[in-house]
Amino acid sequence: MRAERGMSSISVIFVVALFGFMLIGAFRVIPVYSEYAEVKNAVAEIARDPSRAESEVRREFRNRAVVADISSVKDTDLFIVSGGNFLTVRAKYRREVPLVANVKLAFDFDTQAGKGPAAQ
Repeated sequence: MRAERGMSSISVIFVVALFGFMLIGAFRVIPVYSEYAEVKNAVAEIARDPSRAESEVRREFRNRAVVADISSVKDTDLFIVSGGNFLTVRAKYRREVPLVANVKLAFDFDTQAGKGPAAQ
């Protein structure tokens, strides 16, 4: 007599539930990293022109944030260090994403671009 092989119905349910949980997590995480990529690009582009004043940098970031749908970082959240021929722009922020009920995922992001001393 041969033993039956394969997965039991309980193990199939467990695998499907695990896959569903992972899929829900991916749907929550992908937009967070997509927004971070947009923030990183915006900061890098803005920091390329060291002749800009702080108010111009903030205005430019505000404009880019509207176009790129950046909602986690405001222009007032930027750390800007500028001098004679350098400009450093830094965006450091935390994003919390609700997962299930009262469970949240927390992401800490920190990106900096430009030449000159580090922005604190």
